Amino acid sequence: MDDGRNIILIGYRACGKTTIGKQIADELWKKFVDVDDETCKRFDGKTIAQIWQEFGERAWREQEVAVTRELMGRKNLVIGLGGGTLMEPEARQAVEEAPNAVRIYLRCHPDELHRRISEDKKSAATRPNLTKHAGSIDEIKEMLALREPVYEAVANEVFDVTHVTPDNALRHVIKRCL
Repeated sequence: MDDGRNIILIGYRACGKTTIGKQIADELWKKFVDVDDETCKRFDGKTIAQIWQEFGERAWREQEVAVTRELMGRKNLVIGLGGGTLMEPEARQAVEEAPNAVRIYLRCHPDELHRRISEDKKSAATRPNLTKHAGSIDEIKEMLALREPVYEAVANEVFDVTHVTPDNALRHVIKRCL
């Protein structure tokens, strides 16, 4: 019997939230929803980089918070948060207070994140740089230093997915969390 529980995936860009999230959703007959994708829809499907350039980061964050709050009120979803979603206090509160949810931080080593991001040409074209380090390993380390304590504080479970295939991550998440 399905309990309507939401599974919320937390982590830095390229940690596997979308890939693993879609597999979890398929396995559990749930719908996968990506906060970044849903937020982009509110800007007529523009990329995050285009939105930040045209409207500014603040406009993006306001819509991201609204999307997050709406999704936390729904049931039976696998939700992939944006890497910076939890840094917004209202979004963090909505995730922390989400009823009947399990929050999973997919931790990944900065070197592996950098490798994955570097190999994903679409990501570089659609995502804005977050620091003066422009997508380098230093940017990842700087952002993780700020974000990881928040990710860990919000998560019910933390899984290191640095050297784990998506299939193995799926099995592990289902066995340990669900």
